[in-house]
Amino acid sequence: MSKNWYVIHTYSGFEQKVKTSLEEQFERSESRENLGEIVIPTEEVVEVRKGKKKISSRKFFSGYVLIS
Repeated sequence: MSKNWYVIHTYSGFEQKVKTSLEEQFERSESRENLGEIVIPTEEVVEVRKGKKKISSRKFFSGYVLIS
């Protein structure tokens, strides 16, 4: 069965808290098998600081969580 994707708008910086809260709520409910995937859209960014490369993760839809 194909699941639909939904977008949840949150306060910027609270995406991880929202994801954790949703996972906990689905675990406690009877509909835990209906949860597909919860995604916080991020991308890997290479930065050069003091002559050294540093790989960091950056949110490219800040304030949004995707759920299927």
